[in-house]
Amino acid sequence: MSKFLSMALMLFVGIGLLSAPAMAQDANADDVGTISRGGGEGTDSKLGSKGLEFKTDGFSLRLTTRVQVRLTYQNETANGSDGQNGRDFVNFRIRRAKSTFSGHIFEKEFQYGMTLSWTGGNIIEEAFFRWTAHQYANITVGQRKLQWSWEEKISSGSQQFVDRGYVNEVFNQDFAKGITIDGKIGDDVPWLKYWVGVYNGVLKGSADFRNADQAIRGDTFSDSLVDAEMMVNMRLETHPLGEVKGMNDQRGEDDRDQILFAVGMGLNWFLSGFNNSNLRPDTATGGTGSGRFRTNQDTVAMTLDAHFRWMGLSVDAAFYYRKTEFHNRGSNSYRPQGRQGIGDLTDMAFTFDVSYFIIAKKFNVGMRYNMLNADDFWMNGSSSRSFAVWPDTTEIGLSANYYIHGENLKLTFDVLYVSQQLALNANADGAGGTQALLGVYNSPPGRRLSSGGVAESSADYNDLWIVRLQLQWIF
Repeated sequence: MSKFLSMALMLFVGIGLLSAPAMAQDANADDVGTISRGGGEGTDSKLGSKGLEFKTDGFSLRLTTRVQVRLTYQNETANGSDGQNGRDFVNFRIRRAKSTFSGHIFEKEFQYGMTLSWTGGNIIEEAFFRWTAHQYANITVGQRKLQWSWEEKISSGSQQFVDRGYVNEVFNQDFAKGITIDGKIGDDVPWLKYWVGVYNGVLKGSADFRNADQAIRGDTFSDSLVDAEMMVNMRLETHPLGEVKGMNDQRGEDDRDQILFAVGMGLNWFLSGFNNSNLRPDTATGGTGSGRFRTNQDTVAMTLDAHFRWMGLSVDAAFYYRKTEFHNRGSNSYRPQGRQGIGDLTDMAFTFDVSYFIIAKKFNVGMRYNMLNADDFWMNGSSSRSFAVWPDTTEIGLSANYYIHGENLKLTFDVLYVSQQLALNANADGAGGTQALLGVYNSPPGRRLSSGGVAESSADYNDLWIVRLQLQWIF
């Protein structure tokens, strides 16, 4: 703990040093809207608070870039007999560097958007065309972040903590390609906002039953990417007193006394081919008449969320539920007997976040409490129901944000405690598999059935202390 306390003290000192010059600036120093850029005849171009804008009679373009530089300290400890310790580190990284191009062409109702990510493996994060035909019904085609869970759909630049929580990373549906119809009912307030669409269903991993459709896909069957895979998604929201935005209440003194609340629901059905002999024996191709895998999976996921804003106080709560079932197909499909393989998986979780602006629009503090209850299952005829794809996890966190110039320039500091109750590794009892447990902040080790020495065993629990400091700028 001494290492942890020393690092926390260093980071607090860093916040003071970085914020001191900003406090001394003139109040009008962030008036970037007054900076003009030259343009050709009949054009208008300027650098505003929301990026560089370029307009003509039938065309508009806005370019914004978001960069996040992060310092992370992690101290890992294992609790229980024969526990492993030592995966500690201090690391600087460019967490995000993204450029977004948006605007309209020909008419204002013909809108477009593209986001390029410079730090990930897939450079195209979003690419879509949107026809805003009416407030009740608009059509979007292309690739976009899926409107399913509240925390995921809120931009990474508008989070209360340095990053989204553990539970969100386990359940979110990421980006998706397809067609979406959305709309809003209500003129003064959005009594109902809805999104419904059909998309590709690209399995995130052989033991991760979520959509992950960000890479460029071809029209090919041989790579098993186009294999009767499909996803249907819907989200509903109501904001009866006015629209709630973001993960905290950033309203100013004039309107922060107005109570706002919202309630949302997301439903998602995802069907795809499945191939993982560690979780279910004999998922090989052949015998189906088409070369498909003999097994497919369909996953139904649901989330319910509620949000409250008043006088700088923000409360956000959400419940998550997911059920995955495995099915056989083809005339010679394999039908496991008894415990040979798993019949279904059911995961549940909830999140609770509270934040408060001590100084309106300048400085706030927040608290996070997340809990994940992952399903346990038999694997390949094992004698105990002690395997899991995800470890049961509890996450507790504290955060502070200093808005130097709003979201365009801010410092975020947070401290997290993450406790994972480890399930057994797949090859611990001779099941013959090497299926690794999946983690978010780390890849936790598996808990062994029998000890072969310290090198061959790990604890019942794996605990992480994580301290992070992040500087974000948007231009």
